[in-house]
Amino acid sequence: MNIKDTNWCCKKQYIKAFEYFQIHVPQISLNSFQIQKMLIKQLTILILLLSGLTNYAIAFENKHPETNINKSPLGLFKPLLGNWRIKDFQLDKNGQWQPAAGADWNFYSILNGSAIQDDWISPSLTQPAPKKGRQYGTNIRIYNPEKKQWQMAWIANTGKKVETFIAEEKNGQIIMRGNYIGTNTRITFYNISSKNFSWKMEQEVSKKNQNSATWKTVYKIEGTKISN
Repeated sequence: MNIKDTNWCCKKQYIKAFEYFQIHVPQISLNSFQIQKMLIKQLTILILLLSGLTNYAIAFENKHPETNINKSPLGLFKPLLGNWRIKDFQLDKNGQWQPAAGADWNFYSILNGSAIQDDWISPSLTQPAPKKGRQYGTNIRIYNPEKKQWQMAWIANTGKKVETFIAEEKNGQIIMRGNYIGTNTRITFYNISSKNFSWKMEQEVSKKNQNSATWKTVYKIEGTKISN
C-alpha cells in the first residue's frame, strides 16, 4: 500500500494517532534536536500506519501504561540500544568484498519502551557529505506477542517507500525476512553484545523447493558502540 492508496478511514486513523501522541508527549521548550525528534515521531506514526501497526502500537500502550524499558520485550535488541559506528562492505560484480560508505546507526526505545526505533545515516556525520547527499533511513520494530515475532518497517530518503519485515530470535541471533526491492531477503544480526555486533544481508538466488533455498550474502556490517 502506498500513500495514494490510503483511504479516508486510514486518514482518520492517522489523525487519531497523531492527536494521541500530541496528548502524551510532554510539552517542552524546543531546540533543534527536539524538533528533529518530534518530526521522527510523526514519521514513526506514518510508518506504523502504512505497515498496519498503528492500532497495535496504540492498543499496547493503552493496555500497558506502566511499561518501561526494563519490563518491555525488547529481547536481543536491548543490547543494541545506543549509538553505533558502522563499517560496511558490499559484494561487487566480480564477487569481491569492497568497503562501503560507513554509517552512524542509533537505536532507542519508543512507545513507552514497547518498541525500538533506529536511525541510519550514511556516510557517518563524522565524514564529509558526498555530492549525491547522505542516505537517511529509519526502522520501526515492535514485538507481536500473539504471533511471537517482530514486525518491522524501514523507510529511507533514497527508496521513498515502506519496506516491511518479520523477524524471530533464534540461537542468539535476530533473523529478519522480507521482500526487499523485489528480492526475497534474509537479514541477520549475530555476535550481539553491548559493545559490538555483526550483520549480514542475504538474497535468495535459487529455490529448490518450498523448504529449501540457496542464499547469497551481498552486504555485511560490523558495528562498534560509541555511546549509550
